[in-house]
Amino acid sequence: MGAAKRLGRFAGGGLLGGAIGTAVAILYAPQTGDELRGRIADRLRAAKVAGAEAKAAKEDELIRKFRAGVNDPDALQDEETKARHEVAEAVAAAGLGVNAPGAIAAQETSLRTAEPNTMTAGTPRS
Repeated sequence: MGAAKRLGRFAGGGLLGGAIGTAVAILYAPQTGDELRGRIADRLRAAKVAGAEAKAAKEDELIRKFRAGVNDPDALQDEETKARHEVAEAVAAAGLGVNAPGAIAAQETSLRTAEPNTMTAGTPRS
């Protein structure tokens, strides 16, 4: 039997096992369907926000390295501002409502990083 055929069988078995495991986990989950969907949606929102924050952190790191390399503290200022606004928009787009756990803190943190000295109207000041 060729290596490609064995790899294909292995991958097929892995996918089949994953599908069966997912189905069993959903069937035996301790939550109702609505609760499970809500939990999955919450985790997806959190993952999107975490991804946007990680992207912004990496961009900030690269901008700092570039500034150190060219000895210009104002280099890439527009890109830095853009990255910070993208994080704030990602948090808003994730649909974090005012009543969601940690939503107010997450929104305030993203706004502080986007515009360090200002807060938008309607949000509590620290």
